[in-house]
Amino acid sequence: MSYDVFLVSAVADRDIAKLVVRRLRSLKFKVAFNQNQVDETFDPKDARDATSSQTVLVLWSENAVKSDWVRAAASVGNSRPGTLLQAAIDKTIPYEPFRQEKRYPLEGMTSRRTPEGFFQLIEELGRRDGRSGLREWMNLGSRDDDKRADWIGAHPKDPIAEDARRKREKDLGIKPAPARDAIGAAALAAASLKTNGTRSPAAVTPPAPVASAQPNPLVELGAGWGAIAAVSVAIVGMLVLAWAFRSETSGEQMAAVAAISNARLATVTCPAGTVPRSLLSVLETGPIIDDTQPQIVDDTLPTESLTDAPE
Repeated sequence: MSYDVFLVSAVADRDIAKLVVRRLRSLKFKVAFNQNQVDETFDPKDARDATSSQTVLVLWSENAVKSDWVRAAASVGNSRPGTLLQAAIDKTIPYEPFRQEKRYPLEGMTSRRTPEGFFQLIEELGRRDGRSGLREWMNLGSRDDDKRADWIGAHPKDPIAEDARRKREKDLGIKPAPARDAIGAAALAAASLKTNGTRSPAAVTPPAPVASAQPNPLVELGAGWGAIAAVSVAIVGMLVLAWAFRSETSGEQMAAVAAISNARLATVTCPAGTVPRSLLSVLETGPIIDDTQPQIVDDTLPTESLTDAPE
């Protein structure tokens, strides 16, 4: 992430450094500042933040000239022309090569008092960032609403005016426009697709829905009214036959089965120990025939009479 200002100060000067940071951020400068720093090690993250910042602002003091971290950060800013910006919070003069560079005096700066050196410092930061009128904005009081509105109208592209517009749109319930980072990421993605020889699919606008009557599910299935009527009659007939068969007695069912199979129902009921009348003719006794004696056959007599001749 890039910053407008990378603030450098000694750990012992943390209070005045926090005050400077609050003032800069109230003017919508993006400031890199680690308020929880406790060591003197200038690590790779510090070097990355310093090199990615437009300005390296060093707060020189008696404590700062003794700090290895402050000297290392100041050296990184001094290595890039037009990057180092110095301020003095006491009468201490830093070592070479920082002795000859201009230092903006911030002695006596408090939350209620702003020295002239800080106004000059802000004007220089505004010049580097392409901003103007910051001194005039800082001199406006809390009751100068009309003058603030006039200043915002005169500087519509300034971060202060953009922040005021975002707050007003939020109060009105207007959604913010897509961020620049998101637009840039989308552009990079599209460029990478073209580089790889592929194209992103064109956005297809779906056709507007056409108002129509509620569709009939039976018509969608391809069933006509005639087929629907036939199926309904068949279902009713099956229900009637099922009810008729369930309502018949068991004897009628057996008779129906016998009639269907062209069979004869031979069930006969009689008292126990008796013989049915239909079987009496079968059980009647006939003549006794002696098969041990030879039989004399008379050819003149019919065959049926032989069985009736006496012995």
